[in-house]
Amino acid sequence: MKAFVEAVKQRSLGGAAQHLGISRTLVSRHIQALEEELGVRLMNRTTRSLSLTEAGQSYYHFCDDILTRVNEMDRQISSEAAEARGEISVLAPKWLQTTTTRLLTAFAKKYAEIRPRLVLGGVAQTAYGFLEQGCDIALHTRPIPDSRIIARRLANIPYCLSASPAYLDARPALNHPADIAAHHALVHFAYHTWQFGRGGREERFQPTPAFSTNSFFALRDAALDHLGLTLLPVPLIRDDLANGRLREVLPEWTPFGQTLYVAIAPGSGVPTKVTLLMNFVVEWFGAHSI
Repeated sequence: MKAFVEAVKQRSLGGAAQHLGISRTLVSRHIQALEEELGVRLMNRTTRSLSLTEAGQSYYHFCDDILTRVNEMDRQISSEAAEARGEISVLAPKWLQTTTTRLLTAFAKKYAEIRPRLVLGGVAQTAYGFLEQGCDIALHTRPIPDSRIIARRLANIPYCLSASPAYLDARPALNHPADIAAHHALVHFAYHTWQFGRGGREERFQPTPAFSTNSFFALRDAALDHLGLTLLPVPLIRDDLANGRLREVLPEWTPFGQTLYVAIAPGSGVPTKVTLLMNFVVEWFGAHSI
């Protein structure tokens, strides 16, 4: 088809051969093979000129359109492959700093041409918040209320009600979530209702904050400074629990946790680097605990 189209455009077999970088004889053979396959003559050839037959005219326009579309697709695919480099912005909650940094470090080592840019905090609750912040991909701890956003579930995030031993030793014992009312509660703005489960039972409690903030790190610091009880993601305080700086409260009651999601923009034509990172994130969380 290329030989035929170029012969028409160049108005000679020699011109087509030069343009395609092959011999004149091979161009002639390609066109002859095409005519034999179709069972019709496409062009009249002489030593000085060539002209299209009626069938050749129709077939030329068809072939030219097909080849143009093929070339455009080739360019598009090549462009997407080229996008597997450059900067990619990731939005994640601040308390996931260590986990996200480990993940992106592993990704950067595997894909040396892609440069991760990590933005911590300010994760909007709106579906398109991370896109409005100029990020390509986001780690979300709440379901995204828009089915058009491409999201994948990554892991369950366990929570733990805890306080410092010094605080607990000086305060009344806790045996039921209702006992929290007699304690100082350290509360995150976005998680003002605490939920617990035990043996199929569910208890909900909305404490009056003795201290409130939009930062899990601040709540951890306040708890370490013996101010009160707080409900925090386990990954943030795992070391504090292990070394005794914080103590789990109401261990028989399991706090309701959250689910971690990875999200990217909706629509087709997702850049290769974004697809690579999203797949890497899913695989990474499949192999590592949060």
